[in-house]
Amino acid sequence: MKESTRRHLLQGIGEEQVGITTTELAKKIGLSRSVTSLYLNELAKDKEVIKSETYPIVWRLTSHDFHTLQDVFEQFIGSKGSAKSMIKTCKAAMSYPPKGLPVLIYGNSGVGKTYLAHLIFDYLNQQQANCSDNIVVFNCADYANNPELLSSTLFGHKKGAYTGADKDKKGLLSKADNGILFLDEVHRLSYENQEKLFQFMDSGQFRLIGEEDKVETANVRLIFATTEDPKEVLLPTFLRRISAVLELADYHLRPLQERETILRVLFLKEAKLLKKDMMIDRLIFDRFLHEKMSGNIGQLANKVKLYCADALHYQEDKDVLYIGDNHDDVVKVIYDEPLNQLVDVSKEMPEKLNVLLHSTSDVLELRETLLGFPLSKDDFGGETYVLKQIREKILANTKQIMGKVDSVTPYLEKLTTYLLLKDCIKFDHQPIKQMISMDYPRTALFAKKITSKLPVEYKKEARFLLSLFLIGSIKEEIAYHALLVAHGDTTASSIQAVSNQLCGNYVFDAINMPLDASIKDIVLEVKSWLSERDTSEGVIMLVDMGSLVHFYKSLKPEIMGELLVVNNLTTSFALEIGQQLLNHHTFYDITKNIKQKFITDIQYFEGFSNDRNVIISSILGYDIAKKLKKLFEPFINPEIKIIVMHFNELLDILDRENSDKGYLDTTELIITTSYLDNKTAVSSVNLLDILDEDTEHQAMKYTFRNTIHEKYMTDLTNKCIYFFSKEGLSEKLNFLNPEIIIKQVELIIEKCERRFGIKFNVKIKFNLTMHLALMIERTILGSVDYPVPTDLSLLKVNDNYFYSNIKDLLSSIEDFYRISISDWELYVLHEIIAS
Repeated sequence: MKESTRRHLLQGIGEEQVGITTTELAKKIGLSRSVTSLYLNELAKDKEVIKSETYPIVWRLTSHDFHTLQDVFEQFIGSKGSAKSMIKTCKAAMSYPPKGLPVLIYGNSGVGKTYLAHLIFDYLNQQQANCSDNIVVFNCADYANNPELLSSTLFGHKKGAYTGADKDKKGLLSKADNGILFLDEVHRLSYENQEKLFQFMDSGQFRLIGEEDKVETANVRLIFATTEDPKEVLLPTFLRRISAVLELADYHLRPLQERETILRVLFLKEAKLLKKDMMIDRLIFDRFLHEKMSGNIGQLANKVKLYCADALHYQEDKDVLYIGDNHDDVVKVIYDEPLNQLVDVSKEMPEKLNVLLHSTSDVLELRETLLGFPLSKDDFGGETYVLKQIREKILANTKQIMGKVDSVTPYLEKLTTYLLLKDCIKFDHQPIKQMISMDYPRTALFAKKITSKLPVEYKKEARFLLSLFLIGSIKEEIAYHALLVAHGDTTASSIQAVSNQLCGNYVFDAINMPLDASIKDIVLEVKSWLSERDTSEGVIMLVDMGSLVHFYKSLKPEIMGELLVVNNLTTSFALEIGQQLLNHHTFYDITKNIKQKFITDIQYFEGFSNDRNVIISSILGYDIAKKLKKLFEPFINPEIKIIVMHFNELLDILDRENSDKGYLDTTELIITTSYLDNKTAVSSVNLLDILDEDTEHQAMKYTFRNTIHEKYMTDLTNKCIYFFSKEGLSEKLNFLNPEIIIKQVELIIEKCERRFGIKFNVKIKFNLTMHLALMIERTILGSVDYPVPTDLSLLKVNDNYFYSNIKDLLSSIEDFYRISISDWELYVLHEIIAS
């Protein structure tokens, strides 16, 4: 480098007593960050400047009084994040005169209890504190089955104290004098030993085992550790003397960024040991990142070692070690990186940002401040794996909605940098959030959409920052909300992406519905979408619904303004409406243009079926309904169409009939195996009435008069009775042994009668027998679990809570067949019993 440049750099660094980051220096002297970094490393090589060991990298002149001693707790990953409060408590306990307070570290196996105890020892040494000469470690589980030996180990014994005590022996308390005694698995101490220990904690005095007169003293700091709930395993008198309980979270409960740092450090340790850079298959890294392990970090460390050992076996002569099969999509670990917390943040920068963030009350001013702040993620060790995933998810979500990603790419660098600092900067600026929601609602909704799939711990901050950064990119002047709704995994969203891309802005939202979704399901999804929007101006929906009347009537009460529902969902149609929205056409004009330009239907009515029909549906299941169709086909007038449907579909149709009178005008009869609560003009019959001796068969003939000739009724009745008999049930079972299953369900029915205090008639018993047997077979095969329309825990039968009781009654059958019966099946069971 030129001499003038060298002097310029040294002068820029020298003016900052506390040092300066690469980015700050680059801005100060007018060079790019990469060039500045190159020159600084040259100066460091020549020993003219000193480079700090943690991030952000801070540069100082060698002549400055600078030493690199860091707070040892910074080695504890999470010390400035999730464990910040715990470390603060720990330091306070250690600093209390004259020799600190007793500390209990609580957490599951492998979370780092022993590691933290040794960090406490290092911290005390660093502070040159009292009682920091040494640390004595003992696991109380070693002698848990021999309390006397454990007592001797702790306190020491006199010669002759017990058989085999042939000389005086010092205990751990004496060995730890002027130091630390760390007792792991302290819950394995007997109550007697806990009492002796808390007496020592009170007085600093103890007696050797076998000593009656002489009192020993020791100046000891006590640190305990346990995997058990302290309140459950320690004497209250002992626990009261422990001032600080430090709880360590399981690995899978730690923040995602901390888990990444832990994982990188584990791989980095192995890389340093082997002196090889590592390239870790992203799938392996991702699995380790999200894996739930009973052994936590300890178990994870062993897995990392095993993977490294396996890779080394095949690649011993290679300079770079590839972990896993994928050598292209990898996470890099460079073995000569500093072995420290890879993401560490200085205090000054977050404090500056916090002041700026909360001293600004103007949205646009805050936006410019944050976008212009001299900060780069390179100051913090570069982009992490987690932040790379966040970037990719935001880009994928944006592309799905907009068809391209150029609206967000200019802001991702700043976004990911600020997310690195999220534990140090308070982005929860409520006044600014409220202003954005009021003044830039479409931008706020778009930010929410593209951050919807982010890890929960980053979602709030990412949504706030993007809603701020994207102001001006999203048109707020569009008066009406527009929604595309279609059946299929990607039908609506595909049209949305193309339409928004060609319109050049965020105009349409989309809802993709499963192919078997009912009108009721779709209405619920749309209501959820509406609840997040101001609908006072109006809403336009393009759908592929078929009939629109029920859809329109169900949604209109949810909307403050106008509602237009159009049964035409194509890209060209969406583009036409999109352009009209961008050109600020009125709601009336858009409606009129649609009618003039396109052959389409707006709010038109159609019936359920154009043909005369009979609907067959059974609460016992779709398979039963299909078998009933087979039974009825020879008897029903051939001009009448038989329609089979799921029972929940039937309920949806009956709801629709109640709102759209005439919807079931062509339906002659509804055949079921239960009573229908829905009031409808269409006749319905519960086939189980045939089994009831009190049933007026003349009335049954009257019900079937328009669909089945009277001469066939006797034969049909006999076939129905057989269908619902035990013999008929045997034929319907695919693989279960009829004799065994029928005995099992009959026993359950008897228990139900006793538990709920009811007596089932023959008809209900038949219904229950068939339902339970087929339910068990369905569950074994993996039946569909439909949403339950009510809270099962509130249902009662004869003042007895249904859910808890029926779960208890069915537990033996679940254990026998190793199944778990779904809530939908239990709901159906309740409907049968309650009837």
